[in-house]
Parts: sequence; structure tokens; C-alpha cells
Amino acid sequence: MTIRYTLLISYLLISLVAALFITITTFLHFREMLRLEIENKLKSQASTIMQQIDTTLFERLENMAMWSGLEIMQETTVRDVDKRLSNYLNGLHEGYGGIYQQIFVVDQQEEIIAASDAKFIGQPYQPAPAWLTVNYKNQLQTLTLDKANNNLVFSIAINNSFATADLGRLYAGFDWQEIIRLLDAPLPFSSKDAPSYALLVDNTGAVIATSSQLLSKHLPLQQLPAILAQLPGTSGSLMMPSSTQGDETILAGYAVSEGFRNFHGFGWRVLILQPSKNALAPVSDLWIAILVLLSITIFLAVLMAFWMSAKIAKPIVQLADFTRGFMQGKQTLPPKIHASREITQLSEQFSLMIANLEQSKQDLIRASKLAVIGEMAATMAHEVRTPLGILLSSAEILQREPKLTDIGQEMTEFIISETARLNALITTLLACAKPQQPAFIRQDISKTIKHCIELLQHQADHKQVHLALEYPETPIYIEFDHDLMLQVFLNLLMNAIQHVNQGGQVVVCLQASELAVAIYINDNGVGISDDDKAKVFEPFFTQRRDGIGLGLTVVQQIIHAHHGKITVTDSSCGGASFQITLPLTQSDNTQ
Repeated sequence: MTIRYTLLISYLLISLVAALFITITTFLHFREMLRLEIENKLKSQASTIMQQIDTTLFERLENMAMWSGLEIMQETTVRDVDKRLSNYLNGLHEGYGGIYQQIFVVDQQEEIIAASDAKFIGQPYQPAPAWLTVNYKNQLQTLTLDKANNNLVFSIAINNSFATADLGRLYAGFDWQEIIRLLDAPLPFSSKDAPSYALLVDNTGAVIATSSQLLSKHLPLQQLPAILAQLPGTSGSLMMPSSTQGDETILAGYAVSEGFRNFHGFGWRVLILQPSKNALAPVSDLWIAILVLLSITIFLAVLMAFWMSAKIAKPIVQLADFTRGFMQGKQTLPPKIHASREITQLSEQFSLMIANLEQSKQDLIRASKLAVIGEMAATMAHEVRTPLGILLSSAEILQREPKLTDIGQEMTEFIISETARLNALITTLLACAKPQQPAFIRQDISKTIKHCIELLQHQADHKQVHLALEYPETPIYIEFDHDLMLQVFLNLLMNAIQHVNQGGQVVVCLQASELAVAIYINDNGVGISDDDKAKVFEPFFTQRRDGIGLGLTVVQQIIHAHHGKITVTDSSCGGASFQITLPLTQSDNTQ
């Protein structure tokens, strides 16, 4: 058999087998990836909605606890004769933009004596039985759900500041539609018309809220309580049968309430449901696309096999000889082959590959030289300090000469200022070339930041910049080097002060967790562009004409030496925000 037919048959068989194998493998792989992605999105969406609901309930409980303790609530003792309390409740109602349908106060005789809506004043109020009770901040609050009016009524007692008995109760009707709007959040991977349903279930398995789409579908799930009882963990996804759509299954993502801050939640769960036919529709589209691609590939493979089998026989032998000789080191460049375009291109690519290898070799040598030059520069920086010190001392002695002219005085000042600037540059270069190893001591990080703010307060006052520190009342003890971290905060705060306008503000916030502490330095300056954020920690990058661009490089090295991380984002104040994350202890990092 000739080489032409051998190549033809071999190429066709290899192409067909490879195409089928790759097609099936690709489809199975992408199908599994797509299914896992959909399940993860459902789980993530459920967790997000549940967290938003917990946050919303926490804010309502916090409002009730705060309002009930206000001094103006004592107006209940005089039945709000001057309507100060009613006006205050009306202001709350308007200030929250309709989140509360109504807010009112009843006395011990269950008569409404103050309300955000004046028409309810003087009317008797018959409270419905409590649906839920929660002890929040040592105060018992009751919740009553009125589904007919989409109203979740919060109630709390108003304490008498001068007696033990309660004055009455404060009621606030939260608009339950706010919860439904949270459940109506669209899934990020679904098309606009694709149906998806959300359920809010209490700890008994009863559905207490649904998304708008589910209200119109009336989708019954008789097996829901049994399914909820078997859900593992606080969040996840599963396949569940639908009782209304025959044999079709439904993809479900779920999340259990974990509470928010000191509110521990009610044990509610959020379920995000989507029919598997709609959820996995992209899988069918993927299969069709792969079949079309497979057909085109097979057709092109057959055509190419016939064409290449006739053209490749002779040139392939030349290339084989060249490859054999190149591996043995007999020649460095491929031969000039005049054949089909593919073979010619293959020969050119061999030439390009060899040239690239040589270039890579030269680049590696150049990089090694640059590394040596960097080490030499660090060594020379130490040597330059000695003549700089001599120049500085000489200039200071000349300044004390009584017969020194004004021009001489000005020249010596130039020498001193430039010598100080060069010395600062050398110090920074040395810090970059050989960072100082931190001496870890367990101490209060907030004291270091306070000290830094005190050092920069005069500079901030001169520019009318407001420096503020927000931190927890309890000390935050971590292991760090005081001098190095003081250098970090001085550098970042000075940068912030220099980049804000006259009368601007710089706010430092501390947040502690079980394993780390996060420090945010926010300003309302001009900010940093997205392109510059990726380069802000690079050496010699600066946005100031008189800057050298090494300060943030040193800051990053110090943070990394503390096994921490520093990033820059946009500040909520409108400027830049530098976030530093430091571990509470260095014992695990140094092992």
C-alpha cells in the first residue's frame, strides 16, 4: 500500500474516532459542569435571599427596641395631648418610605392614643394572637402575620421611666410585600421568561411567603414537610419531584436562616425552585451545537484527508529527516521546503520556534543580570549614605558661618533639602531591597492607629481634613511589630490626606473576627482608577509629581511580612479605600 492511501485511511480513522470521543467527552463534561453551576447558583441565590430576610427582620427588631426606649414615648402617660408622639410616628412612617404601613401606640386599655395616621387615634385596638415571640436585647417582642393585608405587625411594651408598670405597647405594621420583593429576585443564569419560584417556609414546614410567579401558579408540594426534614446542612441543592407536572423533576436550592448579628433568626428556610426542563435547557442546546460541530468536523476531515494524502508524502519525509537531524544537533534551521501550504507553514513554525528558544535564552540571561544589578544597587545604596552624611554636615557647618552671603545661605539650604530627600530615597530603596523582619509582640492595634492619628493631626488640621477612627470598645490584641505597622499607617494616612481636597475626611474603621482583624482606610478624595489599582503597589508608581512611588511598595512588603493582605477598592465616601487584613496570631504562620 502506498503512503498516500496509508495516510488517507489513517487520517480518516483517527479523525473520526477522535472527533467522536472528544464530542462525547466534551458533552458529558460540560453537561455536568452546567448542572453543578445551576445547582450552585440556586444554592447561592437561596442563601442571599435568606440573609437579606434575616437582615430585614433584624432591622425591624432593632427599630422597635430603639423606638420603645425613646423619651418621647413617655408622652403615653398624658395620652399624647399635644400630639408630639403622633407627629414623631408620622415622621418615622414617612422617613422609612412605606416600609411600615402604620405605626401606633396603645395605652393599657388597648386604645390607640398616637398613630402615624391620625384617623386611627382614639379607636380601640384588638390585638391578634401572637404568631412569634423573640427576646431581643432583654425585651420581649411579638410578631403577628396578617397575610390578608400583607402586614407583619411588630409589638413591644413601652416601659414607664417612673414606675414598674408598662405605659402601653408600640405597634409597627411592616409591609410583608417587602419580603415578597426579595423572593422575586431573578436568577442570574435564567432567561427573562424562564419560570422560577421562591418559597419562604417557617420552622414547622408551613409556607409563609412565595414569589409572585408562584402565587399565580398555585404549585402544591404536599411532600414539602418531609423533604424539609431531610435537608442536610444550612444550604444546598437537590432534585425533587413535582406533584403537578407528571414525572418532571424540579431543581431546588435551599438555605436555612442563620440570623444576623445578635438576632439568631426564626429557623425559617428559603427554597428556590425551577423545573428541570427549563433549568437544563442549555444542555439540549449544547448537544445540538456539538452535533452540528461534529458534522462539520467530519466533512472537513474527509476533504482534508484526500488533499493532504496526495501532498504530504514527499515533504513529510524531508521534515522527518530534518527533525531527526535537529534532535542530533546536525543543523539549526529547517530546510526550505516548497510544498503545500501546510507543510510550508510547518517549516516556518519550526524556524520561528528555534528563534523563540534562542530569544528565551537571551531573556533569561538578561533577567539574571537585572537581578544581579538589583542586588548591586541595594549594596551601593548603603555606600552612598556616607558621602551624603558628609555633605549634610558640611552644609550645616557652612550655614553657621557669620560671613556667609545670602546666595551661599540659599545654596546650603538646597544642599540640606536635597540631601535629606536623597537620604529618604535611599532608605526607601533599602527597605525595598531588604525588608526588615518584624518583631511580633501581642498588643492592641487600635492604640497604634490612635498614635498615628495623633502624629498626623497637625498636618490634617492645616489642610482642614477630618481624621476619624471607628473601632470596637474592647481592645483588639494581635501579634505585630509596632514600629513597622506605625510606618504602614503613617504612609497610608499621609497619602489619604494629600489626595483629599481642602476640608475632606479620612475615616479608619476596625472590624475584628475570630481569626483576623480588618482595617479600612477610607477617604473622599479623587480615588484611584481601575487601571491604576493594578499598579498602585508596583515600585516607582506614583500619582504625585514629587513622589518616588516606593511608599506603597514598602507598605505591601510589611503587610506580607505580617502574613496579611492589602487591597485597594473604591470607598463608600467616594474616594479610595485601602483594606488591610491581619491574622490575630502569627504562631500558625511561622511554623
